[in-house]
Amino acid sequence: MTAIGGAPDYTIPVRGILEQFDRMFPDREELSARTGWELPTIGTIDVYRNSSVVYSFAPAAALIKEAQTFFDDVRLASTGTYGLAERCPLLVLRSPRRLD
Repeated sequence: MTAIGGAPDYTIPVRGILEQFDRMFPDREELSARTGWELPTIGTIDVYRNSSVVYSFAPAAALIKEAQTFFDDVRLASTGTYGLAERCPLLVLRSPRRLD
């Protein structure tokens, strides 16, 4: 998420995530030994290889501003108390505006 491009899209091709990961951790066996993560778990990131998928990680403020164009009541709601829940809020949209 920190490697995304800026406005207006805030996007990153997922293959770029894998490329960055491989630059940061060229020796996966060493990464496994240091973290305790199993190699198959680390290898799940390889699904991004040659992918055409692009992720967008727009800041909450940008999403709210855009949504307010079409909805009267826009807010973020907590999704719980699990680890990292504060990073995964729910965007609540109510009362669509009429586009007459």
